[in-house]
Amino acid sequence: MKSKSFFNIVTLVVVIINITSIVFLDFFYSQIIRLVSSFLYLLFFLFLGVKDRLLLPFLTLLVIADGFDLYYLQPYVIEIYSVIKMVAFLILCVMLSAKLRFQKLGNTITLLFVVVIAINILIGYKAITETTNVLDYTQILSIQAYWVICILSCALAAKYYFLNESKKAVCFTGFTFLFVFTDLNGFIANFFDADLFFFTERILYFLGFMCLGYYVFFNKQEQIKS
Repeated sequence: MKSKSFFNIVTLVVVIINITSIVFLDFFYSQIIRLVSSFLYLLFFLFLGVKDRLLLPFLTLLVIADGFDLYYLQPYVIEIYSVIKMVAFLILCVMLSAKLRFQKLGNTITLLFVVVIAINILIGYKAITETTNVLDYTQILSIQAYWVICILSCALAAKYYFLNESKKAVCFTGFTFLFVFTDLNGFIANFFDADLFFFTERILYFLGFMCLGYYVFFNKQEQIKS
């Protein structure tokens, strides 16, 4: 419990530093602070140790993507960023599929999930295609493919929660949705000139790390009890 309290305090400090950097520093240097912050979280999880072997590759890819994000205006960086994030969330989908291997939802709920996934993909497609004046074909294609994987990972996370309803499931679902909404806010901020979303993007990102930390803590508690 003390470890969780310490983690909460660290997250609060990181959020304050990042929000302050957006206000007072050049955006590029603010992005460097974001990268350093996510790298420190990666080191924290390496030190803490995680039960899920695929979780560290997922986090490593997030940090690598943050590095490329520093130069998102350079040629092909958006495509590379999207592919890295796509692989990261595919890893998350593999983790969730393994957890759901022997669990099934009812047909009605499954149909509802399919409908929700389809609606979200269409919404994403509409939003992305409206940026054709600032994005070229390969950028649009890579972002759309990444968005499909994001929606799939959210659907699997939600299914995991509905079938388990444990603290672990809440935290896993929480960090999955928070990381997805982080990139959604970043997309809106960058391509629709909505500066407010730079702040929400930063907050959601580190809340995602906080939820991920909770998930790891609950996993460790299960290991101790067993």
